[in-house]
Parts: sequence; structure tokens; C-alpha cells
Amino acid sequence: MKWGRGERTGGPSIRPAYTYVLVLISFIATLGNQGFRYKRVWTPLERHYFPDYVSSQIVGVVRDNAWYTLLQVVTRKGRRLALDSDVVPAVTESGEHTFALTKEALKNGALRLESYRGHYNNAEMHAYLGNTIYCNQTPMDLVRAALWSGLGLFFAGLLPATCLDQKRFFALRYGTKLRGPDLMTAAQFNRPHRSRGMGFVNKHRTMLDRMLGLNKKLPVPLGRDNPHVVIMAKVMAQEPPKMAPATGPKSTPQPSETRQEPSRLEQKPIPEQEVEHAVKPTERRFFE
Repeated sequence: MKWGRGERTGGPSIRPAYTYVLVLISFIATLGNQGFRYKRVWTPLERHYFPDYVSSQIVGVVRDNAWYTLLQVVTRKGRRLALDSDVVPAVTESGEHTFALTKEALKNGALRLESYRGHYNNAEMHAYLGNTIYCNQTPMDLVRAALWSGLGLFFAGLLPATCLDQKRFFALRYGTKLRGPDLMTAAQFNRPHRSRGMGFVNKHRTMLDRMLGLNKKLPVPLGRDNPHVVIMAKVMAQEPPKMAPATGPKSTPQPSETRQEPSRLEQKPIPEQEVEHAVKPTERRFFE
């Protein structure tokens, strides 16, 4: 005979939900770390040229040339590509984000900034931006730190997520316990039932609970215990003594004018007497 609930084929879908949530959290953490590095670590020109830097590598596989817009510094001697030491972020009166020349660039003879759009070779533009702006870092090098942080978070939470998915799998496939008590620790019982009512001392505690002073007692929630517990003491009534039967020769009653009392004494009820040192019933609340 096989006891318990057997495996079922229908019902809710059994999928690793906690693993899916872990993947989503790791992906969000990767994006958040990359967004922080994009705002705080990258230079203004690295943020400005990043779309052109990535597209020059991808589009270069399909075609040779493409249009690019470059930020140039105009001097008395000619034009050159603006560097990180030449520009700072600025905001115009209309709220548009742009760039402005630094004090050092003005001292070195820079006159103004101009945007120049031209037709360049993709491979040459990718190599030029990588050497001048990104210090020979590939696009993968720029996002590698954020990817490693996301992967580290995923592998750190993989074991707990797998254990939770296994518990959920057995609960959905075989169901919960049909009858009988559910064994739980004092911490699991006290977590949803916070109360200051009657409690029991918990002697089976872990070493960590003893060091931190946790789960000292197992409280009974208010409203589930009976506050009207009355201790009563009942006095037992004494039984009347029994008369022993008369022993001797049988004698026949003699008739007489006077009425004779019956041979057996009439048993009268004996009033209930108070027992010495008896406890009188008192009504008393349990918590008083």
C-alpha cells in the first residue's frame, strides 16, 4: 500500500520561478552598475562618441564608409579633434547639453568648438577613436566590469534559488501534508505570531540564538489563548455510615398495644459538612 498523495500530471506549471527572478535581478544589477559607470567613471567625450565607436565596428562588417559627426577645436593654425582636456560639459539657456572650452584650452590658443560632419572609413574611424578617446579599450572592455558584477551576483544566488525551486517543485507536484502537525522551530512560529501573552520557555535553541539572545520563549498569540481560566476545588460529600446486620437467634415479634419501632433504623440524609482545610472555590483570572 502506498500512502500519501501521488504524483500528478495536471495542475500549475512547474518552472524554476526563483531562478528566473535571479536572472532578472542580475540583469537589472548589471544595467545599474553600467549606468553608474557611464555617469560617474566615463569621461564626457567617451559618452559622446560611444554610439559612433560601437557602430564603426559593427557597420564596418557590412560596408566600408559611413557618415560621422566629430567635435573639433578651431585654432589659428587649423582644426583638430577635441580631447578630454579641451572640453567640459555645459548646458545652454534652452536646456540643451553641449560642450565648452576649458581655461587651459583657451590659454593654448583655442578659439571655439565646431561640429564637423564627414564621410570616413569605418575601420579607420574605429581605430582613431579607440586610440585617441578610449585609450585602446574595446567596447567589451568598457562593459566588462558591469558584466562581472552581474555574473557574480547570479552565481552567489544560484544555490539558494535552486533550493527554493526544489521546495516549490515538491509542493506543487506532490502537494502538502494531508494530516498531522507541521514541525517548525521557535523562530518560524514566532515570526508571524508576535505576542506578549503566555509563553513557554524554549530550551532547544541554536548556538547563534543563545549568543544573540533570540527565541528565548515560544509565545501564544493573544486572542488564541483563554484568559478566563478558573481554578475550582470541589468538596466531595461524605457517604452515610452503613448499619451492620444484627446477629443472633431469630425471634418472632410479640403483639402489643403500643406501636413498636421498626427493627431497621430509618436512614436520614446527613447534611453535607465542610471538610477541614477545604479549598473554597474562587474565581480568579489566569493573568492576575
